[in-house]
Amino acid sequence: MILICHFGCDSSTPGFDSTVESVRGDIIRTEQLRSYTADQINQLTENLGIPYSARHDIVLYVMEYMTVDTKGQLTVASGIVVIPTPVVERLPIVSFQHGTAVKRSSVPSEGSIEHTLIGMLFSGDGYISVMPDLVGLGSSAGLHPYLIADVSAFAVIDMLRAVTRWSTTQVWEVSNQVYLTGYSSGGYTAMAAHRAIESDYSDEFTVVASAPMAGPYDLSGTMLELMLQDTSYPQPYYLPYILLSYTEAYDLYASPSDFLASPYDVTLPPLFNGTHGADEINDAMPQVPIQIIRKDVVQAVKDNPDHPFVQRLRENDLINWTPRSQMRLYHCAADEIVPIENSQVAAQELGPVAVLVDPSPESGHLSCALIAIANTRAWFNSISTSEG
Repeated sequence: MILICHFGCDSSTPGFDSTVESVRGDIIRTEQLRSYTADQINQLTENLGIPYSARHDIVLYVMEYMTVDTKGQLTVASGIVVIPTPVVERLPIVSFQHGTAVKRSSVPSEGSIEHTLIGMLFSGDGYISVMPDLVGLGSSAGLHPYLIADVSAFAVIDMLRAVTRWSTTQVWEVSNQVYLTGYSSGGYTAMAAHRAIESDYSDEFTVVASAPMAGPYDLSGTMLELMLQDTSYPQPYYLPYILLSYTEAYDLYASPSDFLASPYDVTLPPLFNGTHGADEINDAMPQVPIQIIRKDVVQAVKDNPDHPFVQRLRENDLINWTPRSQMRLYHCAADEIVPIENSQVAAQELGPVAVLVDPSPESGHLSCALIAIANTRAWFNSISTSEG
């Protein structure tokens, strides 16, 4: 049924027909990747200098499942599921969203410790860990829809659906209780998933708590201002990534030459085919990212608050809703890549449920990550324990 609908059903309309809806979350395959005893996890974390004590052995699985792309068409997506053992009760889920990835293999389903460790730690605590690769990465074809809220949320929700369906054939059970978190662009994805679940999928899942970390939630404000600055930036490839992603998703421009200056209109787009890493793309760019954009385009964006690109950024802002479940926004003040103003604006706009926590004011974007994740894990565990 999956293949028939994937290749034969009309699913081109955003919003999706009933056939597409029924297939979302269907499982393509699951495959055991490896397993670790609690002692092996503890030895691994000790070697990495991470304070941790696992309570469970774990088993890692690669999963492929059905979700949708920016055009509402069905696509195969992938990710990692980590199961704690032995299982003695229905298990809550922690869904962790990875940060910016441009190389198709630099995602959880690739299976490296670097990309699966956070899920392993949560599962060592007794949660099922779900780590989506997201659309356009891992097994999913096409360009990753970078910082596009709805399709990012769908990839998370459809993997939660797939894991729930899979559980009906396993010795373990899942509860409908979900904890959401992620770092950097993964923080953005976690918040997008929280919003979507509470808005449209609350009959399937209950968000107990979410901890978006260091995410660019204020795209049309804080992040647009940063994009337009004529100064150096530590990760210049972020700018063409979002421009190419939005152009493909929303048909903003007919050609890269319509917004990228020469020679970048020719040299940069091929580097986003999923086989090149961030460092390689950064090396092909100036340290001042705005220099890759045509000057007339830059001026048009500055002059027109309703420019199509700005409108699309505004549509994908995550500061214009009111979460019902508790949320902590972890963000370090010295973040030089994703300014803390994103979380400050979000905390102000989302209401009293969203609380900004700065776990290490002097830490930058990378050094803040493990600190924020440790705080998130401690917080989730305190809630899970108190709920019994």
